[in-house]
Amino acid sequence: MGGFEARSLCSPRLLLALAVVILAYFITDPIEGALYHPLVHALGLHRSAQNTLGRGTYGTLMVVRLFWNGLVWLTLCKVLAQSPGSFPLCRKRLVRYTMIGLGTGLVVMLSAVLGIWLLRSATVGASGQSVWSAIGNGCGWLALDFAGAMGEELWGRAIVLVVAQRLLGWRGAMLISGLMFSGLHLNNHGATWIWLLRLFLQGILLAYAVFRTGSLWWSVGYHTGWNWVSAPFFGAAGSGYLDEGHIFNFFPRGSIWITGGSAGPEGSILAFVAVLVAFGLLLLTKDHDRRRTH
Repeated sequence: MGGFEARSLCSPRLLLALAVVILAYFITDPIEGALYHPLVHALGLHRSAQNTLGRGTYGTLMVVRLFWNGLVWLTLCKVLAQSPGSFPLCRKRLVRYTMIGLGTGLVVMLSAVLGIWLLRSATVGASGQSVWSAIGNGCGWLALDFAGAMGEELWGRAIVLVVAQRLLGWRGAMLISGLMFSGLHLNNHGATWIWLLRLFLQGILLAYAVFRTGSLWWSVGYHTGWNWVSAPFFGAAGSGYLDEGHIFNFFPRGSIWITGGSAGPEGSILAFVAVLVAFGLLLLTKDHDRRRTH
């Protein structure tokens, strides 16, 4: 990855790009709120029970977030004088890397949840909905989780990562990615130090995937698959929240080291194993198309 070197802080464009990222960080919540709340009211959507996410409200927030982060990305590209479709949003092998990442996220998270079940630390049962309802909810949540992953990755592994890489090099950018990914979840329901440490490692994994594949798409796919398996599919907590319409019911019991407690399987020690396995699978992904620019 020798082509991803740091650049001089003396560049006016780079300093302006850093200012754009810092400003965006502080105004994102007010901007998202100003867009989200009128939309929820206009669409007649209702808030779900505490610590539970409904498809309508969650989907609205994810679309707003994706739209806002897209505007920030376009602004950043204008400042840096680069094409919006350049690294890391280059479209070459978009479908291939997205599907490989999705499959990886699905497999490793599925293995972690099944591991909890096999250790007799949880019971899993059908939610009682019809087959067609389960298919509809499953497909709906998969699409929303993709939109959510795209929005988060656009911020963390495009906007922030591109500027951090130009300032600190790709290794420093990976560290910033891990710290940021963990820090953004500090206020989530059920946050534990184990879960936050796992988020830090996962942030590094997602950033490394961007540099290894030369694009954002493996990370978007992986993020989607990981999120979908825990909450919409198994009915476990995902980042501390339950999803309405989940396909199965997941009832944890026993040690929170195994179950993840209120953070869900993402906070389990088995999730650490899942991240390590994902890293190994990523290494098997051919990297001959990496862009050695910037």
